[in-house]
Amino acid sequence: MVDVQFYPIEVDYITNAFGKAAIRIFGVAKDRKRICCIDRNFEPYFYIILKKEADTEGFIEDIKALRENDSFVKEVLIEDKKNFNRQIEALKVVVNHPADVPVISKLAKEIDGVEEVRENDILFARRYLIDKDIIPLILCNVSGHVIKDESLDVDFAIEIESIKGELEDLNELSVLSFDIETYTTGKTYSNSKKDPIISVAFYGDDGFKKIITWKKIDTELDVTFAKNESELINEFIKTIKEYKPSCLIGYFTDGFDFPYLIDRANLYGIKLNIGIDNSNVKFNKRGMGNIKINGIAHIDILRFVKVIMGGSLQLENYSLDEVANALLGKRKNELDFEKIGLVWDSNSKEIEDILEYNLKDAELTYEIFKVISFDIYEITRLIGILMDEVARMSFGQLVEWYLIRRAKDFNELIPNKPRFNEKSDRLMHTYQGAFVYQPEPGLYGEIAVFDFKSLYPSIIVAHNIDPGMISDEDKNAYESPVIINENGKEEKYYFKHDEYGFIPSIIKDLILRRNRIKDIIKKEKKEDKILEARSYILKIVANATYGMFGYSGARWYSRECAAAITAFGRDYILKTIDSAKKEGYHVIFSDTDSIAIALENKTKQEALGFIKRINSSLPDFMELELENFYSRGLFVMKKNELEGAKKKYALVDEKGKLKIRGFETIRRDWSYVAKETQLKVLEIILKDNSVEKALEYAKKVIEDVRKKKIDIKKMTIRTQLRKNIGSYDSIGPHVRVAEDMKKKGVPVGSGSIISYVIVEGKGIIRDKAKLPEDCKPDEYDADYYLNNQIIPALKMIFEAVGYGKDILMENKEQSKLDKFFWG
Repeated sequence: MVDVQFYPIEVDYITNAFGKAAIRIFGVAKDRKRICCIDRNFEPYFYIILKKEADTEGFIEDIKALRENDSFVKEVLIEDKKNFNRQIEALKVVVNHPADVPVISKLAKEIDGVEEVRENDILFARRYLIDKDIIPLILCNVSGHVIKDESLDVDFAIEIESIKGELEDLNELSVLSFDIETYTTGKTYSNSKKDPIISVAFYGDDGFKKIITWKKIDTELDVTFAKNESELINEFIKTIKEYKPSCLIGYFTDGFDFPYLIDRANLYGIKLNIGIDNSNVKFNKRGMGNIKINGIAHIDILRFVKVIMGGSLQLENYSLDEVANALLGKRKNELDFEKIGLVWDSNSKEIEDILEYNLKDAELTYEIFKVISFDIYEITRLIGILMDEVARMSFGQLVEWYLIRRAKDFNELIPNKPRFNEKSDRLMHTYQGAFVYQPEPGLYGEIAVFDFKSLYPSIIVAHNIDPGMISDEDKNAYESPVIINENGKEEKYYFKHDEYGFIPSIIKDLILRRNRIKDIIKKEKKEDKILEARSYILKIVANATYGMFGYSGARWYSRECAAAITAFGRDYILKTIDSAKKEGYHVIFSDTDSIAIALENKTKQEALGFIKRINSSLPDFMELELENFYSRGLFVMKKNELEGAKKKYALVDEKGKLKIRGFETIRRDWSYVAKETQLKVLEIILKDNSVEKALEYAKKVIEDVRKKKIDIKKMTIRTQLRKNIGSYDSIGPHVRVAEDMKKKGVPVGSGSIISYVIVEGKGIIRDKAKLPEDCKPDEYDADYYLNNQIIPALKMIFEAVGYGKDILMENKEQSKLDKFFWG
């Protein structure tokens, strides 16, 4: 018997010759040695809730008798559980193998007297982590026997007798990044069925770098030369096996590099057996596709950056070049893709440029991971599932799995995912959303913006909002404000306050933990990436919980809870607006959880005093705080109306930093020239405080567009495909271009970003859309860009500051500015 401490990284299970499943935990010991711990004693199970009138003892025998082929029940236990905070008796059905769970649970549903089957869709490995309180990247103590297993590429393997999680975190892993370059000619894209991989580059810890190619050239680069492509692939496998990474990373490796490698390896009959157990790479093609490697965390960082960090980065696109620039201040090497094939075939020294380009991509991917790894590690530790799974999850999935893990602490049964019909029915029901106070259009000076700190999470905690806390009586309950339901009738919801609900308890814990971390960060007065990542993750998980109540596919869906939360939100923001007006403040706008006021003759100190008075009337966990003071702000008009546009404003703070909401400059589906011009106009108006200078600049751009002086790259429009190409009834320009790309062999589908330019010519707009690389410098349709992009992007701005609607096209006399400017 030995005792070992190690950090879990990957978990899966295998089946032995007797049909028994064994959990395998791959990780690293404190001395960084690879370890695999095997638990043969954990058994799969699910729960059954019986109807009230059912005879429990009689049903146990019926359930024990369930069998289909090799699937059978091993044991049935009676357990006291909670179902939405209500104490019930549930049957725990233990089966022989994880694959038996769906089989036996389906048979159980058919038994008369069974009300519901629960937790039959929790994956076996995840179930193990939850039940054993094992969290990836957090130290575990294992007691067991050392075993020999020649199939495992580890320093030692242990058969588990007992396992227990500790509190010590692991913040550094052995990381290896890779990238491939493929042969292509002209404007066509690489095809994995015919075009070879010409080079592979690796970048890892301590400056490790390696380039593999199969064309011998004279170069000063440190290059490993293979005889041919098949030997290159074998060298790729060998490098990973020798490096022994805990984490293998790439950029779009789920969608391109690995699928391409798999196709090319299959061509030569090569197995990509880079798993720690010598297993092949597994490619799950469902959804966006993902690659799984036994024992090694494979992370495609594009997924994580785009989904989890996208809101804060707000990039034009999520190419490696753009993300590297945003996070590292670095760019990719330049390379003309149209010439890759020509260069490769020429055997010239220019091949060195391809190899350097390849290595730079691997290096940038590694460095980006080092920046975002703190966030990935923190989510992994909070949610309690594997790193590679976390990196592919949406906010909603993160929240759901956090609640699933925490349900055990409250003895709560996990609700089922809704079936298709139930999900469709939920979509038919709506509820009132957030309150938006229409802004008064114009240019303002000296603005204060306040917002409620984590409004919806704090409402959930303050008013105990939880599906299990809903009551039919107003006695001993929190009463929601009046809600106008989907039938136009008034109603209220009540939430018990004599006991705390499961979800409010979870959210309260997240808020308190984040507050403690923020206090530590404030006291230390220095950058701490781990604590900052921890604070950020706690915030996004808490904030995303509200969305779960209203999402039709959520396990903890509750229209009543979602409606009550927004009702409380509207109530608090309206009361704040009324209080501000009573104190003589000019309220400019309000949206969901924030309020902007023009200070006019008020001081900043008076504004801060207003916040204190509001907070004195709020319940615990709710707080109004200063978002910022702004020197100037522009609020634009809605099209053809004098009312302000919702969420369409631009502010500049006292340090000269712009905050922009709703304008085209932060949207992807507008041309670069329209966004660039709009941003510059906003900067001139707000920073330089000169409307006339902004107008002069705008007219110059319009003139340059007419005269075809603008680089055609700035005419590029980028639009995302929301579904697969064949699913569109109406074909827009981006869909038409996507069809052309598909013909060229480019893998495009739902989620792909399509770039195109509208060129001169006859026909409807979609017929005039072309790929940017296929356009001549002066081919763009100037009239289209002026009438549909640039002028619409600028028109509302100038109308808001008092100019007539034709000022951009004609030199007409402007309206008086005075009535459009306050402060």
